[in-house]
Amino acid sequence: MSRRESSLGARFCRRGYVLLETVIATGLLIVGLAVIGAQVQSADTSVRKMDRELRAMLLAEQQLAELDLGLIELDSLDEVEEGDFGSRQPDWGWLMTTEPTVVEGLFRLRIDIFYLPLDGDYQEDSFEYDEAERMFTAYTFRATPRSIDFAADYGLNEEEFEDLASKFADLGIPVDPSNFNPALDTLSLPFEDLVAMLPLVMDAMGLDLDQLTAALPREVLDQLREAGVFGDEGEAGTDAGDGGNAAPGGGRGGRNNGAEQ
Repeated sequence: MSRRESSLGARFCRRGYVLLETVIATGLLIVGLAVIGAQVQSADTSVRKMDRELRAMLLAEQQLAELDLGLIELDSLDEVEEGDFGSRQPDWGWLMTTEPTVVEGLFRLRIDIFYLPLDGDYQEDSFEYDEAERMFTAYTFRATPRSIDFAADYGLNEEEFEDLASKFADLGIPVDPSNFNPALDTLSLPFEDLVAMLPLVMDAMGLDLDQLTAALPREVLDQLREAGVFGDEGEAGTDAGDGGNAAPGGGRGGRNNGAEQ
């Protein structure tokens, strides 16, 4: 074999190796891109699933909040209730199962939140539970809300009871002292009526301002002070902390405290 033929063979051999390396590198690049793409798709799917699960938890809490606020009456619920969340959440539905317990007035609740992407325009009560995916299940216990009778529950005599009813009527507040439901009776009242009613309810329950201010959030406390519910005496009692022995609420609470001292 001549030197020229040998040089041509070596050149073709090197070109073959370069082509083979290019094919292998291209194959590895394609495999790597496929793996990365699968990971990105998997991460996106996981994020979407987590978002749906979180939203389902929040919607379950919303149902419980409506129940606690009296928007859903516990004693009027059927054994199984279902519904959707309206046009703002058209892809979601709920199912509430109510079971009585051995304790009278106490119910065991199961709330299931379902997800099904809406196909078309929203229509009320058209959620397909059989085709939907159950995203979250919550269990809880709730008691039937009980109204307050100020005479029977807080020991008001006939004169005190009639005086309380008269004060409610003078303020124009539609509250029955023998059947007072804190959740329902205060839900539709404007803030001014709540402020006017608060001292009357506190006095009837035998509470003083120190007890109330210790339980209220700072924002609500500031609003009540701005509205004039707490005077200088109430603020002084609050600032005094444990050292302030004054009972600025007066009324039944003030008389009871004075009797104990």
